[in-house]
Amino acid sequence: MPKDWSGIQLQVGKVYVYSLTMMLGMLCAILTVWYFWRREKYDLKQLSILIFIALPTAMIGARTFFIIQQAIDKNWDTVKRFWAIWEGGLSIHGGVIFATFSVIMYLRFSKEGKKISFRKAFSIILPAVLIGQAIGRWGNFANHEIYGGIMSVDSFAFKILTPTIRNHMFIGGHYRLPLFLYEFSANLIAYIIIVWVLNFYNWLRPGTTGGIYILYYGIIRAGMEPLRDGSYTIYKVIASLYIIGGLTLIILFEFIIKLNFNVFRIPLSKNEKLGKIFYFIVYEDKVKNIDVSIEENDQPKKESWIKRLKLKKKTNNNESSLGVTS
Repeated sequence: MPKDWSGIQLQVGKVYVYSLTMMLGMLCAILTVWYFWRREKYDLKQLSILIFIALPTAMIGARTFFIIQQAIDKNWDTVKRFWAIWEGGLSIHGGVIFATFSVIMYLRFSKEGKKISFRKAFSIILPAVLIGQAIGRWGNFANHEIYGGIMSVDSFAFKILTPTIRNHMFIGGHYRLPLFLYEFSANLIAYIIIVWVLNFYNWLRPGTTGGIYILYYGIIRAGMEPLRDGSYTIYKVIASLYIIGGLTLIILFEFIIKLNFNVFRIPLSKNEKLGKIFYFIVYEDKVKNIDVSIEENDQPKKESWIKRLKLKKKTNNNESSLGVTS
């Protein structure tokens, strides 16, 4: 009979692995935001303030939503230990909602926050959360939570697992579907596509990828929640609201709300035909009063843009002029 891991929390010395994964996830998310924040040449002091606001509010929101859910299910023993976050019990939904609301309030109503484009911040910060969520799911693995129904030893789902994961999925007298692993994979793939493709090349308007994150995560949770052992109705409702809200924001940011930026399209290839397919877009806030005129043969100015965006390619003197709209 395999060891039953139900209720066991893995530790490194006296430190819970769950706590370590939470901290590592937050660090990776912060570094991701830092990269794009620095690329936009925003004040790093403002980023520090946003981190100072977002981290505690995310923790408070994540724990609050979980405790509310436990209270609804009348799990009073868990409610009484509301401070014991190292034991697990953080709702990603609550963390994202609380932190996002707090950051929006700062950007909208503080004097310094208004200097930062809300739409850009929305696109930079929210999708970066995906890497934190992905890493955090291994904390759920360490606490032996976030698993699905019974998994047959003859099933494909069982056979493709590594021996370590397979053994740790023996919970409650049965092998369980590793939902934590499925969500980790989904979050990691989304992080790569949304952050390091869509955000890196700026192919969508500012704000849109924030909406994509909300829509995507709503779909993921809507699909995962029914498979979960001990599924909660409140999370199904929130997932549905995420889907509706994400779709609404995508439509607003990409198609309806006026684009108050100077837009630069920078080809990534010297070849004219390839340059029309592979390109990088720069959105500059109009309030910066930047001279947006770039002459066809103004090589130094073109190269300054490319250097700023950390693109090592150099345009030649015959390159066609960059498309500029307002």
